[in-house]
Amino acid sequence: MYIETHMRRKFLIYLLALSQNLYFSQSIKGFSIPDSLQNKSFEYLEKSFYKTVYSNKIKAETYANTILIKGKTSKSSEKIAGGYECLYKISNDRQALLYIDSMISVTKKIQNPQYLSEAYRYKGVYYYYAADYAKSLDNYLIARSYAKREGEIYNNINSCIGLLKLELQDYPEALKLLLGYKNYLEKNNFTSHINYEKCLYNLAYAYHVSNKLDSSNYYAQRGLEKNLKSKDQDLYASLLLVSGINTFKQGKPKLALPILDEANNLFTKNPNNVQNIALSEYYIGKILYNMNDKKFINRFEKVDSIIIASKNVSYELRNTYPLLIDYYKKTGDKEKQLFYIEHLLSVDSILNKNNSILSTEINKKYDTPLLLNEKENLIADLHFKNYTLFWLLGIGGLLIGGLFFLQIRNRKKIRRYQFKANLLTKNLYIKEVISEFEESHKISSPLLTQKNEKSKLLNLPDTKIKQLRIQLEEFENNKRFLDKAINLDFLSKELNTNRAYLSKLVNELKGQNFSQYLNELRINYIIEELKKNKNLQKFTIAAIADEAGYNNVDSFTNAFKKITNTLPSYFIKALKEKEKS
Repeated sequence: MYIETHMRRKFLIYLLALSQNLYFSQSIKGFSIPDSLQNKSFEYLEKSFYKTVYSNKIKAETYANTILIKGKTSKSSEKIAGGYECLYKISNDRQALLYIDSMISVTKKIQNPQYLSEAYRYKGVYYYYAADYAKSLDNYLIARSYAKREGEIYNNINSCIGLLKLELQDYPEALKLLLGYKNYLEKNNFTSHINYEKCLYNLAYAYHVSNKLDSSNYYAQRGLEKNLKSKDQDLYASLLLVSGINTFKQGKPKLALPILDEANNLFTKNPNNVQNIALSEYYIGKILYNMNDKKFINRFEKVDSIIIASKNVSYELRNTYPLLIDYYKKTGDKEKQLFYIEHLLSVDSILNKNNSILSTEINKKYDTPLLLNEKENLIADLHFKNYTLFWLLGIGGLLIGGLFFLQIRNRKKIRRYQFKANLLTKNLYIKEVISEFEESHKISSPLLTQKNEKSKLLNLPDTKIKQLRIQLEEFENNKRFLDKAINLDFLSKELNTNRAYLSKLVNELKGQNFSQYLNELRINYIIEELKKNKNLQKFTIAAIADEAGYNNVDSFTNAFKKITNTLPSYFIKALKEKEKS
């Protein structure tokens, strides 16, 4: 059974964590606390939020923003983090990462393990939804390291990892983790909690994709019984969808059709549920196809439009394309046939990119080599065969030449990275390493050139310059540069000066702009830490970037490369080789 990424992504994520979340670094612009909530306690606001989060998103948003603003007013980091968590749970996915990172930034200051485990779990869920499974797993593991062992969050994270196991089609291990979470909730009397209902759905889904339909129906029915109390419409629709698909696969298409129609109608009320719409449309289309009803074409073409627009596809929905191609092949419509072959090739490319292993159940009739061959034949019928062959050969030659050129250039780049990384392992400061590297390669560094040029003298009081120099030294000694929130505006307020003044003085004192200054402090710090801390060398690049104060891997890698002319991975490898020798 193929893994249904669509249904999973929109709802397993929604069903999986204590709730879905999202983020911004501040509350909604223009929001002011209503008079009725001015004197309400945090406990009242939090209870009100969770009572309305599923039934009235507008009220829930008001409570969330009130919690955040009151937290900032009272300077309570814990309440601020709680406000971001609430906003994450009711916001759209384009805001998610902002709220999560704000929550992480705040909770790191107070070192609250519970909030940190929650925040990193939310981040793992975010990347799971984005089909970036490597980052998802990294964040789940960070979350688990903060979670209380064998606690609710710890077991919930294990169930999240179980869903990742489903992506690898490791059904026994996935079911083991999901059942472990269910048993934990039952043992600790959490069966009335919304998470228990979500867990039942996850099991129904997992048994469904592993083709154990009786077990899937059992948990789907239990989930629907729980839903009578929670009345969560998204969860109800997803449970109906699993039930309808199971009914169809058990050879009861007439019974399955109204169930799938009801689920489809519920999904269409929420524009964010396009992936589940695609899955319900696909199975409704399959029923119509088996009934020789040509209306299946409309259903399948809607599935295609959703896939192409969202770039989000599963192996299950991939089966739409062979049926469309066969239909247009029989009708002699070569244009449509070629159109859907192109789409199928694009879908295969997306699947191969987003999944760590290739599915063993790729459609034999329309596997990639056959598709490419058929594509050439169709193009030959629609265009001139000789021109097509000529261009294919020409492009092939250019590709081979391009690949050869890239290989040579890449080898030179690797040698340069290795050379520079080896220099960094020596007990040299970055400036000295860059100088040694540039001398051996006869190149110059714009950064060093900038630093070596005479600064333009500013008409500033000596006392002010001395004061700022002392403050910057304290900033460096206290390693405040590791705070992800630090920027020119933030620091200028902290040092009780204005932005332009601070910027000019940093240029005067440090010979570089503030961004360069901040990056150099962070990179110098992490280089020394990697030299001293062997355990840190075992971290992922994402985790090391986090330790260095960066919000993402790309920013860290780019800064490291710009300052050292090598990459973090080469430096770590050089350190390990030096230790062996």
